[in-house]
Amino acid sequence: MYERKIPLTIDCGLHLTREVLNGKWKPALLNAISMNVKRPSEILRLLPDATRRVLNVQLKELEDHGMIEKKIYHQLPPKVEYSLTEIGWSLMPIIDAMNLWGDTNRSFLEDVISQNPKITQTSKSACQNLSDYNNEQKK
Repeated sequence: MYERKIPLTIDCGLHLTREVLNGKWKPALLNAISMNVKRPSEILRLLPDATRRVLNVQLKELEDHGMIEKKIYHQLPPKVEYSLTEIGWSLMPIIDAMNLWGDTNRSFLEDVISQNPKITQTSKSACQNLSDYNNEQKK
């Protein structure tokens, strides 16, 4: 079991927000769930670069922080669905603002990132996968 070695700072809103959103996939998970992607298998298809284990850990952390709810249907085969809580919905303007900021500054950021010798390849983003998923659902 993981035990935190450095005490968590909770006297600043930035630290608290970072604690909730700290994780590579958490903003994408919240965004996907807000767009009605509820099943773990659907989420995994949207985020193919993420492992099932990492997604499960980050979903559990979001659930522990009260941002999402997990509903288990007792049937065969077992079925699980995630949804945002009220406080989870209150995070969506922050996630949307992060997305807008990235889109607004895309050309600058892509130039800076492409000049970084440590980054040798890029991939299709979860945002594009989610957009494709939403378009398929509307058909």
